[in-house]
Amino acid sequence: MVFQAVGKLLGYRKHGFKDTLLSKSIKKDSPAKKTSGESEKLYLEPRYTAARIVDADILMLVALPKGLNVDEWLASNASAFYNHVSLLYGSISEFCTITSCPSMKAWATQIQWTDEKGRKRKCTAPQYADYAASIIQKLLTDENLVPTKHSKEFPKTFKPAIQKTFRLLFHLLGHIYTCHFKTVVNLELHPHLNTLYLHLLLFCAEFHLLDSKEMALSEDLTTALIQSSPSPKTSGAQSRNT
Repeated sequence: MVFQAVGKLLGYRKHGFKDTLLSKSIKKDSPAKKTSGESEKLYLEPRYTAARIVDADILMLVALPKGLNVDEWLASNASAFYNHVSLLYGSISEFCTITSCPSMKAWATQIQWTDEKGRKRKCTAPQYADYAASIIQKLLTDENLVPTKHSKEFPKTFKPAIQKTFRLLFHLLGHIYTCHFKTVVNLELHPHLNTLYLHLLLFCAEFHLLDSKEMALSEDLTTALIQSSPSPKTSGAQSRNT
């Protein structure tokens, strides 16, 4: 199971995901069969899953640095991830149109947009990307939500906002993999996409930013990327326990 792989990689044996809960969620929420309209999962081929842009220990990038406030770490990473996802989506945006992507498909799911009042509605993938960018920029630049002055504390609404940010980014990456991976390969950007996806997902797992139902949507990809990754370095594992 992907959660066992992620848990082992992150060292969650003491405080990680519950195996029984996860097994239930995967059975319930993961698609058991491909739908007839689902395209071949090119991104699962070994020649592509092994591609990375760096040989660094991603766990070292995920771990909270000593002495740093966890909310500050979440905020700074949210901004960085948003910039990287924006760049990747921008590289294929001319191929993501209302004609080619009339719905927001990510993995085997048709995702609807949920507005600030909780109302859901269907939209095209380009519309979803625009909505997501607007919301994320609004959240990350809100001084009351993400204070930049040391005298101000992060509010209780900060964590839910960060979780929403990463959920939207996860959906955008899912759309790129599902609908535009061939274009990504043609642009030779799949090493960047794989590295960014695995970094984001491990970061979300470490700080509980995505729920199990969301993560189950891409369990096949996560498992493939983890299995094709080099083993975590000993120094990285030691640094997480000091």
